[in-house]
Parts: sequence; structure tokens; C-alpha cells
Amino acid sequence: MAGTRSRNKRRSRLRLFAGLLTAVGLSGVVVFAANADSTVDGTLDYVALGDSYSSGHGASSTYADKTCKRSDSAYPALFFAKYKADQQPSISSSIVNRACTGAKIQDVINNQLEFITGSVEMVTITIGGNDVDFASVATTCVLNGSVTCTQALNEVGPRISALRQPLTDLLGTIRKQAPVANIVISGYPKIFATGSCGALAISEDNRDQMRSLQESMNTLIREVAAASDRVQYADPDGLFNTHRVCDTGDRWINQVSDGIAQLDTGAAYHPNANGQAAMADAVFDAATGFTTGPS
Repeated sequence: MAGTRSRNKRRSRLRLFAGLLTAVGLSGVVVFAANADSTVDGTLDYVALGDSYSSGHGASSTYADKTCKRSDSAYPALFFAKYKADQQPSISSSIVNRACTGAKIQDVINNQLEFITGSVEMVTITIGGNDVDFASVATTCVLNGSVTCTQALNEVGPRISALRQPLTDLLGTIRKQAPVANIVISGYPKIFATGSCGALAISEDNRDQMRSLQESMNTLIREVAAASDRVQYADPDGLFNTHRVCDTGDRWINQVSDGIAQLDTGAAYHPNANGQAAMADAVFDAATGFTTGPS
């Protein structure tokens, strides 16, 4: 325990020093600790933003908020518990999850940003998938043939490119409203595995095309995070290897039959409880690592 307290004190001093460097406007590149407990009172005031991947849609068949499909099994709750156990902030620490299924960037601006204040020390967000219509495209591909699916997928690429500035502006606004917060934005795990997928309606070529588009989406999010002020990128995708739809092992992403079993077809192609736990691990790694970014 003594070693743990000593490490935590060293981390806190490093974080506070990095925050002071940023506050006084030193130019150049600053190496900073990504942990968010650098405030004086030692608490962790945490707000989760974003879409269904943050709300936990698909993680269970019951929800604390049925409209937004907010689940206690969502990665924000799991991340918060893991972060508190590791960093040991004050017991008065708090979590607010404002993520909502179906949310786009404008929905975050209109309905979620009001919860970001100057006292917030941690912000996580997953956003962008609905802005490029991944959900509706997936539905199109399930209900229609390969030709229609290919046409729908071809329209996604330009939407991804158009997302760069709105996403940059959103992260800038979050930083302005929460100047001391650690901000972590997560990418999306690829839904489909490669190779054979039995009688699934989506062809192998279409699944490969969707995987490529999801990789492009994650690349854009990663690049925007790297160019933003003290924003970490969480990469959950590799953790889902062997656990995707069409994998033969334990699936961490719901397929259509899982959504039907939950009496909620919208839960399809979302992480289940195990998938949300993997996303929590990825966000934790980003939030507790050291990284280099703009001062």
C-alpha cells in the first residue's frame, strides 16, 4: 500500500506540473499524464457523453433510462469503478452519463454539453457513428441484397471525411467548458470478422467494405484527438479480435438474433456486456497512460 500511495503522489505531482505548464501558455510539446485527478480536492467529477456505444444500448435487456438506453453495464460505469479503484480519488467522486442512443454530434451539443462545467475532471465520449449513418446502412444491408448494400456503403466514405471539422469543434468546446478535464474519445470496434459467416445476409465483400469504413472512421477520430488539446484516443478494436459477429468464439457484439432475443432489434451490432467491459478497459488504458500532445 505504501508503494501505491507513493506512486499516486508522484503521478499527482506530474499531472499538476503539466497542468501548470499548460495554464501559463508555454509553447511547444508538453508530455502530460492522462489521469484526471489533478484538481486540488482529489475528487473525480466525471461526465460521459455520446451515442449508444456510451449509453450501453445492447449491453442488457433492461435500462436505467429507457429512452436513451442507458445501462449500468455501459463502459462509463465500468470505467468509473475501475478508475476509482486504481487512482483512489475521494469517495465524493461522481459520475453522470448523458449519452443517448441515436445521438449525433449536434445532439451532444444541444442536449449533453450543459453538464460539462469547469469543475468536471473527466470526460469520455463515443460519437460519430450516427452522423455517418452506420446504423441505417447496416439495416439496409441486412434487409436488402448486396447491390443495394454496396450502394449504401459507398455513401458512407464522404460522410466520414465531412466529420473532421464538426468533431474538432466539439472537442474544442468540451475543452473550453472543462479546462482541467482529461478528455478521452473512443473509437468503435469493427462489427464483423473476416471470412465465412454462414447464412448471414451481408456478403463477405460487403462486410470487408464495412470493416474498411470503420477503420477509416477510427483513423479520423484518432487524428482529430491527436490534434486537439489534451485529448486521448481509446482504441478498443484490437480487444474485439475473435469476438466479432461471424467469429466462432465468444461474441462481444450482438448480432440480429441477439436483438430479437432482447425484444429490441436496435441492440443488434452493438457491444454486449462483455464488449462494454472491453471498451471500459480501452478507455482506462487511455485515461491512465502518458501521452504527448499540443500544449
